Amino acid sequence: MKFMEKGEFANFRFQKDFLRPFEHIMKKNRSPTIRDMVVRCVAQMVNSQAGNIRSGWKNIFSVFHLAASDHDEAIVELAFQTTGKIISNIFEKYFLAVIDSFQDAVKCLSEFACNAAFPDTSMEAIRLIRNCAKYVAEKPQVSQIFREHAGDQEQVMNVSEADRVWVRGWFPVLFELSCIINRCKLDVRTRGLTVLFEILKTHGETFEQHWWKDLFRIVFRIFDNMKLPESQNEKAE
Repeated sequence: MKFMEKGEFANFRFQKDFLRPFEHIMKKNRSPTIRDMVVRCVAQMVNSQAGNIRSGWKNIFSVFHLAASDHDEAIVELAFQTTGKIISNIFEKYFLAVIDSFQDAVKCLSEFACNAAFPDTSMEAIRLIRNCAKYVAEKPQVSQIFREHAGDQEQVMNVSEADRVWVRGWFPVLFELSCIINRCKLDVRTRGLTVLFEILKTHGETFEQHWWKDLFRIVFRIFDNMKLPESQNEKAE
C-alpha cells in the first residue's frame, strides 16, 4: 500500500513488476483460502488506491481474470464486484490511467461470463461489456484518449491514429462477445449474440469502411466454430 501511495510517473512500469507476485500466486496456488486472500488484497488496493494505480491495472485484471473461472462463490463474487466497480466508477474518473488495460478489462468480463457455475454473474458480465461499448461510443473524451495515446502494441504495429479507437476499443468488445458465443451455455451464448448484434446495429454506422473487414472475420468465425462437430445439440440452435 505504501508503494502504491507513491503513484507512478508516465512511461514507468514499476507497479506492473511490483504486483506480479499476486498474479503468480493466483496461477500456481489452488488453495481457496490463499486465492481468497489474494483477491481481497487486490480488491482492497482498488478500493483505497484507485487514483494512484497506473501500470498496475494490468495485473489487477489478470488476478480477477484468474479468479473468474474459480468454483468458489466467494472468490468469484468479490472479484466480480470489484471488476464491476472499476468499470462503473473508476473508468469514469481515471480513464487515462486505465486505458492501456481496457482490453484486459473486457477479457476479464468475458471470463466471468463463461463461468457456467454462476449464471447471474454471466448475464451481469455481458451487461458490463455492453457498457464498455457505450463508453467507446458515447464519450468523445474516451475516443480522444484512444487516439492520442498509442499503447506499446500500436506503436509496434504502426496503427494509425484514426484506427486506434477500433483496435483498442471496439475490436476487444466485439471479439470477446464472439468468444462468449463460442464457449458458453446456450442462454449465455444467446444473450451474448443479442448484445453483439445490438451493438452493431446501434453503432455500426459510425464504423470506418475497412473496420468491417475485421468485423466480418469475427462474425464468420462464430459460424465456423459452430460447424465443428461436437456432442452438443445446443450448437444447432
